[in-house]
Amino acid sequence: MKSLLSRCGIVLALLAVVGSTFVAAQTQRAYTLSVHPAFTPAQAELVYQPLVAYLNLATDYRFELETSRDFHRYWLDIRRGGRPDLVLEDAHLIALRIQRQGFIPLVRADELATFSLLSDDLDATDLDDFVGRPVSSMPAPSLGHLVLASWFTNPMQQPVLDSSAASWLDAVEMVFAGETEAAVVPHNLVRRYVNMNEVAISTEFPHITIAASPDLPDSVREAVRQALLDLAENPEHFAVLHELDIQAFVPATVDEYVGLESWLDYVFSAF
Repeated sequence: MKSLLSRCGIVLALLAVVGSTFVAAQTQRAYTLSVHPAFTPAQAELVYQPLVAYLNLATDYRFELETSRDFHRYWLDIRRGGRPDLVLEDAHLIALRIQRQGFIPLVRADELATFSLLSDDLDATDLDDFVGRPVSSMPAPSLGHLVLASWFTNPMQQPVLDSSAASWLDAVEMVFAGETEAAVVPHNLVRRYVNMNEVAISTEFPHITIAASPDLPDSVREAVRQALLDLAENPEHFAVLHELDIQAFVPATVDEYVGLESWLDYVFSAF
């Protein structure tokens, strides 16, 4: 009997060790934060890695950054059903993921986003002035590209679109280099170019948003949400917000994104 009890005790002890090891392994699993390619991969590492490092410090979980070379590859991954643990994207892609994949918006930047058409032609007064003229943008399905498409709906009256820009800053630099005569630019860059002519401005959108896959455990999701909401109150991690060019994160709700996936219809009506 004592031998039997002893063996039972050993089995229970082993089960306890295995259980604790399993819990530890779950805690140490690396969750992915996939970011939209608004920058080149090298630039994205500089911009977003501080955010990932902060989440690793501020939560009990481990996160890794996932970048993409360009919007073409990023869009293909979405169409193939790619579902990262967390995403940082513009509002139209968040809306699509909410609708088709059940993603849960956690936080967004505290200010709203717009896109503008900036030109070094100070005499241009409206969009018609750029029919047949070169305009730079990032490629579809970037939100700026879709905004540009919404401004020029007549197929016979289009700008000469150059969508080879690797970032929004690159789009502006193409104007300064004489390669194009105007560029689509997000609001945070517009503020830097007060010497340029703001020809048009888009409607407002929720700014960059972080959303979670429905497969992400509730405990991880809530830890991430709280850490991001607390970020602005932590001066030690000011660099995180500085790199993102935002002031703070605020709670995001599903209602803010309803219908925004329809912006993709401007270039992907069959999707």
